[in-house]
Amino acid sequence: MADVDEKLRSFSEHEDVAGTPPITTLKLDQHGFPLRPQPSNDPRDPLNWNAWLKFSTLLQVSFLAFLGPFTQAYINSAYAPLAASLHISIVEASYQTTIAIVLAGVSPILWSPISNVYGRRPIFIFVSAIGIAAHAAAGAAQSWGGILVARAFVGIGTSAGMGIGAAVVADMYFMHERGTYMGIYTVFVTNGAHVAAVAGGFTAKDIGWRWCYWIPAIIVAANWLINLFCLPETLYHRDPQTGRTLQPSRSWLQLFNFTGIHVQRRLRLWDITHVFVMLKYPSVILPTIYYSISFGLGSVLFAVTGSAAFGSIYHFNTAQIGMAIGLSTFVGTLLGELLAGPVSDRVLYLYTKSHAGIPKPEARLQATWPGLIILPAGVIIEGVCLQYKTHWAGPVMGMGIAAFGLQIVQTNIFAYITDCYKPQSAEISTLLNFGRQTFSFTLGFYMIPFATATTYGVAWSVLAVIDAVLYMGIVLLMWRGREWRERLGPPNFDRDI
Repeated sequence: MADVDEKLRSFSEHEDVAGTPPITTLKLDQHGFPLRPQPSNDPRDPLNWNAWLKFSTLLQVSFLAFLGPFTQAYINSAYAPLAASLHISIVEASYQTTIAIVLAGVSPILWSPISNVYGRRPIFIFVSAIGIAAHAAAGAAQSWGGILVARAFVGIGTSAGMGIGAAVVADMYFMHERGTYMGIYTVFVTNGAHVAAVAGGFTAKDIGWRWCYWIPAIIVAANWLINLFCLPETLYHRDPQTGRTLQPSRSWLQLFNFTGIHVQRRLRLWDITHVFVMLKYPSVILPTIYYSISFGLGSVLFAVTGSAAFGSIYHFNTAQIGMAIGLSTFVGTLLGELLAGPVSDRVLYLYTKSHAGIPKPEARLQATWPGLIILPAGVIIEGVCLQYKTHWAGPVMGMGIAAFGLQIVQTNIFAYITDCYKPQSAEISTLLNFGRQTFSFTLGFYMIPFATATTYGVAWSVLAVIDAVLYMGIVLLMWRGREWRERLGPPNFDRDI
């Protein structure tokens, strides 16, 4: 009993919501440490769902996040035939991806506050419906202007999974297991564009570039039907320390329709600013900046420059370009996750075990050290190989190495910030998506001109050095992160989620 009492006291001292639960109601994990957050006694509480329901929900939301970059980038390998057909330059053809990326980054600023009041499920269903119509409109458009407008709505219509998907992971999983399951989610986010590079290349080569719009439309529509009947609501209001339920009970059926949310308050215009309020916290802004640049280097850089680089240097066709970019980064990401989520959770457990059952989110950041070296190294390898026109296996290997490092960084950053501010997970997910998309869309404008003015080796190395320097923000958080969080206190909104 003394051990349980000590864990209870430490739990009370390190949670944001005041109050101490009775010892008899304290729920522990398999290691005997208090669960964070404390679940309610309601079987419909997402924290209490069985493993299969949680995992099926995770896969659905992760696939929605996958479809964002997948559908936005599906056309990338077909810039050349599209440009020839519409009598525009290849650079102009890339604007359709740029505009989709921008809108996918901005739109969740609106989805986040709505989902915190009215639920996650309505947003996923409504936004995906926009995506279906937008993809079909792009496929049917006969002018370049029409395609650009449709692609803007493609960005909006595929943004929900990317923008608030991580909040669903936080809704269902406890702090001690969040690294593993957040890692699964981020693997889908990263690999959307990678798979699109392969599939889009063959599609454009065999049946024409217009099918690079129609095939995503069909996939998004089929997924929408599955979500309509199989995606449950995960928003739940509880006291995160005591587990006390703060909403009426609901039936299992209500989880799969639009009546299972008890609206606790009215949506206010001010709620839109919550995303940017989070920027005042060092544990949010420093990793967000580092992650945004890292994602651009470890994924988007290859997607937006691959067609020009591999086409001019190695004379690859659309299918070969897609395979060179997509397969290397896909394999690198999957291998990287083996050293990301599970290792992150293990590092957190070892810290918790050695500190009387008191976890510290900053412990996860120790797992990012390999990414500091591996990600920039892969970028430099690709750039140097392109500069000296080595065998194509050289730049392909560089891309795979960079993707490996990115996955280590990405999973730990998502898990770390969510651990710090779990009730604000929707805002955090939106902010990470906003930073990632905002930086990524700019790469297509200047990286090829930068490489032309200098060399691929110099241009790629400059970005790699910038990324490594920004890691110093992560080092600062390892050193002072907890102190800064305690000094600033928690945000004063959405604390019951």
